[in-house]
Amino acid sequence: MSTREGLLFVARSKEFDDLTAVTAARDVFWERGYASTSLSQLQSATGLSKSSLYETYGSKRGLFARAASNYLDTVVGPRLAPVEAAGAGPAELAGYFTGLAEFFDRAPSQIARRGCLLLNTAMDLNDLDEEAATLVRNYRARVQAAFLGVCRGRVPDAEAEILTAAQIGLMVTSRLDPALACSLARSLAARVSAWPADEAPPAS
Repeated sequence: MSTREGLLFVARSKEFDDLTAVTAARDVFWERGYASTSLSQLQSATGLSKSSLYETYGSKRGLFARAASNYLDTVVGPRLAPVEAAGAGPAELAGYFTGLAEFFDRAPSQIARRGCLLLNTAMDLNDLDEEAATLVRNYRARVQAAFLGVCRGRVPDAEAEILTAAQIGLMVTSRLDPALACSLARSLAARVSAWPADEAPPAS
């Protein structure tokens, strides 16, 4: 193996290890919340020593930032993508809620009860800085903007706020009762499915 190949191998291994560690930390934060997650739990989940965690991520807060970014990229993004796509309509939005319902119904209870990492974080805001609070606000704004894109021309814009509040309540409910969350998600899907498929023509 040449020196260049060796360096590439090391870089790829580090990238893989980093992704594995961040994903493991994400799942701990997701299940336990930021404030309730200890450094020793993060060490156990990631397989990294205390010194390695600090050397790589700077702090627990730094690792959380990476975990939150991973959550947006791998969980929130794929779920919202069909709704955020150009030309998305009630079918895509109903599919979003149906997908949540199926997840709550089929996922193991421990996973279904995780709720939403970022909404869970909102409950820990006294322990987090303004950057984390902004992350939570931006998440909510992203969800509402996606919903609004489907609402416009079909139903009053205020419906997007109602659905966003319902989505937040849905994710919180899932931590207590996944079966109830499943039922609520299906009700939201049915509500959206009743909307007009096409946008109303602009007023002349």
